[in-house]
Amino acid sequence: MIAVVAVVGCGKEDPPKEDPPAEPETNTELKAAANQPKPAKTERKTAAKIPTNAFVNTLGMPFVLVPGTKGQFCIWETRVKDYAAYAAAKAGVGGRWKKPKTVVYRDFTQKDTHPVVMVSWNDAQAFCEWLTKKELAAGKIMAGQKYRLPTDAEWSVAVGLGKEKGHTPTEKHKGIKGVYPWGKEWPPPKGAGNYWEGKMKVDKFEYTSPVGSFAANKFGLHDMGGNVWEWCEDWQDPKAKEERVLRGASWDFGLGAPVIFLSSYRFGMHPSIIFIHGGFRCVLVSGSGR
Repeated sequence: MIAVVAVVGCGKEDPPKEDPPAEPETNTELKAAANQPKPAKTERKTAAKIPTNAFVNTLGMPFVLVPGTKGQFCIWETRVKDYAAYAAAKAGVGGRWKKPKTVVYRDFTQKDTHPVVMVSWNDAQAFCEWLTKKELAAGKIMAGQKYRLPTDAEWSVAVGLGKEKGHTPTEKHKGIKGVYPWGKEWPPPKGAGNYWEGKMKVDKFEYTSPVGSFAANKFGLHDMGGNVWEWCEDWQDPKAKEERVLRGASWDFGLGAPVIFLSSYRFGMHPSIIFIHGGFRCVLVSGSGR
């Protein structure tokens, strides 16, 4: 696994007003040895087609209903272009997301259709709050509707997991064995998603890939496994209230260890941490958009 370089935000609920300093990630299951990157490879265009029944918001983010949840999931992860619109409209948004570079990934660059990274849980919350106000003002969504992150339980439904044992993300962690976002086979088949190209060899992307580059799941959602880890609403441990949940694995984790790719795998980070493998997906709740 490639080492995670994390940075601490400046506030608990608001996005940082300036770029925070780097801080090494200490999660024991995600420690890794750093490798210097290879030259970036040519990427293909996003292949995803927006479902005809999708609600498409003012930023061009498509949402579909996921049975068993309380709302509509964006079919892909929040893109660089979506976050750029937010940063342009709201003063004080930190700029590390613009150039997601660390000591390891010196040449790491993204295009507008890639998932935004180097955003904390707090940043994701601020984005959802801004988007809600923007679309209410534009009449795109109705009173009572709002954007937020998916809950841990909703994310499990959306990835296709059955009933999980336990009451908290910690209790459910790794609880369902042998089930991955692509199915039950191991190793993952070609085209399963954007996972570490150097080891997994199931894709041709060196870093992040354009959202929708891989086939959608049965609910029409792309990248429920791979590309970037996705923040969820919940505390990893509701009693401790120290770390928020992330799900889904990313483009540079695993070293071939099956456990990290399980659909039931979780890990937690402090809500102010930003890191190069983490992004988020939005859900729209309370009714349907128009």
